[in-house]
Amino acid sequence: MDDAGADPTPEPDAGMKSGPNGRPLGVSECYSAMSSAHAATLRHWQALRGGDLEGRGAMIDALAAAASEHPNEQEFALLLGLASLWRVAEPLELESLDPFLSLDTIEVAQRELERAYAMCPTDHRIPAWLGPIKIRMGRMLEDDTLIAQGFDVLNRGIEHYPGFVLFSKLLVYADLPASDPDFKNAIDAVRENQVYCGSVATGLARDPACHNHPHAAHNIEGSAVFLGDMYAKAQDRAAALAAYQSAKAVPTWSSWDYRELLEERITTLDARMTALASPDTSDDLEPAWASTIQCSLCHRD
Repeated sequence: MDDAGADPTPEPDAGMKSGPNGRPLGVSECYSAMSSAHAATLRHWQALRGGDLEGRGAMIDALAAAASEHPNEQEFALLLGLASLWRVAEPLELESLDPFLSLDTIEVAQRELERAYAMCPTDHRIPAWLGPIKIRMGRMLEDDTLIAQGFDVLNRGIEHYPGFVLFSKLLVYADLPASDPDFKNAIDAVRENQVYCGSVATGLARDPACHNHPHAAHNIEGSAVFLGDMYAKAQDRAAALAAYQSAKAVPTWSSWDYRELLEERITTLDARMTALASPDTSDDLEPAWASTIQCSLCHRD
């Protein structure tokens, strides 16, 4: 989910006015023409859209150099944080074997996203990434203060930009057992997001967060996998199947690299739900939010 140029149908929701960019009023990034045209920025998007894991390290180095040379440019800090998150989410084999690299990468991601938000307090997309980092790190370290900080950031983002940040609320609860009362928060986040964005069938809201666009060419298709997996875990077969099937309703479906993965999701839905219904997790099928293609599902061309 990121910048776009789509401009279809209604307002995101009746109680939230949108600006000329389709986002809620008061939500905007602080990019400059220089940073957006910079070689490091272009290299980042080329690598992400092409799934270039091998070239990612050099791309991160280029962003780090640009962020150091231009410390007041929000875009470099933001992209350095996001590229670091990509490295953690979809590591190369050698990267996954280096716990020190992983920890350092997470720290860079958190630091740079915090810098980007401080430089641009109107970019309320950032809590979608920064909140979960803090929450997951807090849970791992058993640090209740860090967890609380993460939820504060996440909730601030939802207040200002629900269509973008609610998806991340799903992610911070999705790993909980379906029997955990807090797992309902994942379901509620999905339903609130669907109210905000609408659907492919009924017409999507104007907000670019609800569409495919140049920086997330298959945003709708990738999101359908996440939503279907969450509903499968919740044992809601009809909602899971509807979510998976919704990916096929967009024109970009035919060019998506993960069509076979989604078709497999549909044919194995009953097996997925049966495995998830059992207390034994050893036979659970991998969900999208724990996979090594969790960024590529939406961002890869």
